[in-house]
Amino acid sequence: MFSPEILQTLPQKLEGISQGLSLMIPELVVIIWVMVGILAELFLHGRSQRFASSWRYFVTQIGLLLALVLAIQRMQTGLVGWASFSTFWINAGSNSVNSLILFLSIILILINQAQQKSFQFEEKIGFLSILGGALLVSISSHWLSIFLSIEWMSLGTYLLVGIRKDAEGSRAVLPYVLFGLASTAFLLYGISFIYGITGTLLISDPAFSRGITSSDPLLVGLALSLVACSLFFKLSLAPFHPWSPDVIESLPAAWMAWISTAPKIAITFLGIRLLHFIPIALEVPIAFFAILTLLIGNLGALSQQNTKRLMAYSGIAHGGFMAMAWLFPSQQAVESLTFYSLIYGLSTVLVFYIIDQAPRNTYQSNDLEPWSGWSKTHPLNSLFLLLGLVALAGLPPAGSFIAKVTYFSLLWEKYQNSNQILTLVLFITAVLTTAIGIFYYLKIPYYMYFKKSRNENTLIISDENKNLWVYAVLVVLILGCFITPTAIWNFLK
Repeated sequence: MFSPEILQTLPQKLEGISQGLSLMIPELVVIIWVMVGILAELFLHGRSQRFASSWRYFVTQIGLLLALVLAIQRMQTGLVGWASFSTFWINAGSNSVNSLILFLSIILILINQAQQKSFQFEEKIGFLSILGGALLVSISSHWLSIFLSIEWMSLGTYLLVGIRKDAEGSRAVLPYVLFGLASTAFLLYGISFIYGITGTLLISDPAFSRGITSSDPLLVGLALSLVACSLFFKLSLAPFHPWSPDVIESLPAAWMAWISTAPKIAITFLGIRLLHFIPIALEVPIAFFAILTLLIGNLGALSQQNTKRLMAYSGIAHGGFMAMAWLFPSQQAVESLTFYSLIYGLSTVLVFYIIDQAPRNTYQSNDLEPWSGWSKTHPLNSLFLLLGLVALAGLPPAGSFIAKVTYFSLLWEKYQNSNQILTLVLFITAVLTTAIGIFYYLKIPYYMYFKKSRNENTLIISDENKNLWVYAVLVVLILGCFITPTAIWNFLK
């Protein structure tokens, strides 16, 4: 039935598969936990909603903690190598990025549970799907695994965006799904062209680089443009950003923060990996789209009077900032991206949760006016929100100041080495838009501390002690990245 050669080599092949899979145990834990989460629902039939939510939180936290411990262990031991028939490549950069994503996921779930939010089955599966997809995107080195991982991550976002059944939710989900399907088609067509050009789907294969350099530049440009359009949509880079404000406005805090962080971190790291194996100069288009995104994101946020839409445009601007890492050498790009993403993720979670908690409960409004006088009735929450916004703006004493200075120094070094005018324009744009960001980030504190409420007698004082310990932990981490950046940087490396 089987030839002797196959039987003789079978043990070696099985050993190779086993060794490869052992490298990606943290990712496998998350994949298995998605299936465990589905099967666990069988035991929740007929149970109360409160019990079901508590059980879902418990099961999810166990899986996330286990995956994080294994990821940190893998990072500390320095395990690297190919996994699953050379489909995935695990190295120091992917170890750091995946550990960061898992850490942010645990923080988010802990805060969600502390606020006693219900945890529906659809939310759990959507959350874990985004997590699993993001982890696989970070280690993918094969176009098929890249495509499947991105689409798994996208299905999770569709599920979370589509949870709301009201008019606002429907208005957000329909264009997002349509744009998402278009981006899927672009990615698939781009991969098809790349395979036709190079004859391989493995990005580390020398045939991939040879095919890119030896083929018709017009055809190569078309293939890479199709892939870039899809990735830019996931990152909400301009001009593929219009979906972001409506989607962010329609979501609760947990999923606003999650969709704004995990996919962006994973896709940006994927871009760094792809550019490492693409032997043609792409600095000009990258700089152009980064400039466009920084301008649209920051100027769009500056004109907003709606709190959530302001934060959505802020996320667009941060996506442009993260994309600047594609211009740096691979190792510096990964290190700067990981440090920047850590602080961006912590700050986003902190700010989104506090924003979602307060004036909407009081006024059922996302406008800036309801924040007037909020510091008088919610002094500690106001202070934490101020510190979170300062971190997003990149001001001291937040660790984001160190992260942005690092970006600026690397970008300036890039300009000195290349003497490209567009790189200098990007540097100037990044500095100016950072200054613009200070103005719109301080809009909310201005209303909280310097404007009087028109309805002070109707303000509802929330339970200040319910979530303060979680907010305090986030603030300590954000400030700690400023006080001891070297220790944090070395750990992430």
